[in-house]
Amino acid sequence: MAVVNTKSTSVTNADATPLVRVNAIVNGGHLKNAVETVAVASGDDDGSVYRVLRLHSSCRISRIEVLNSAITNGTDYDIGLYQTAENGGTEADKDVFADGISMATARTTGSYNAAFATLGIANIKKTLWEVLGLSEDPNRYYDLCVTANTVGSADGTVSLSVDYATNS
Repeated sequence: MAVVNTKSTSVTNADATPLVRVNAIVNGGHLKNAVETVAVASGDDDGSVYRVLRLHSSCRISRIEVLNSAITNGTDYDIGLYQTAENGGTEADKDVFADGISMATARTTGSYNAAFATLGIANIKKTLWEVLGLSEDPNRYYDLCVTANTVGSADGTVSLSVDYATNS
């Protein structure tokens, strides 16, 4: 094996003559954070959807930190995207970010980054419309949701702290 000097796409483009501009959503965009909490009730039915945050289709998510109280028997939760109420409220992809997260044990210190649990690291540069497999940006908002496939038998809370990049 040999010693190598490998460049990322951003560095390769910065070294190019003429300079090749990198999409700001990947390098140089505006990093933002949104934090919100939803309540889960023991009487909620399996399949319940908890709408946590609203994000634009052009943003790129880099981290979804999941914190939760212990929800007894709450063993199967997904994190994904739904249309807003204005756009019909239907599922876009209910588990695009994470599938089958257990909320049975509390996460109050440390965290679980769910951003690429389902997508995989190969999709780290993709915007919301790209992770949804769309051919172009629909220029609309989506709700980032937690779907409880197995809600559990205790009241609790689920909090998401989401880091995302925008061009503006």
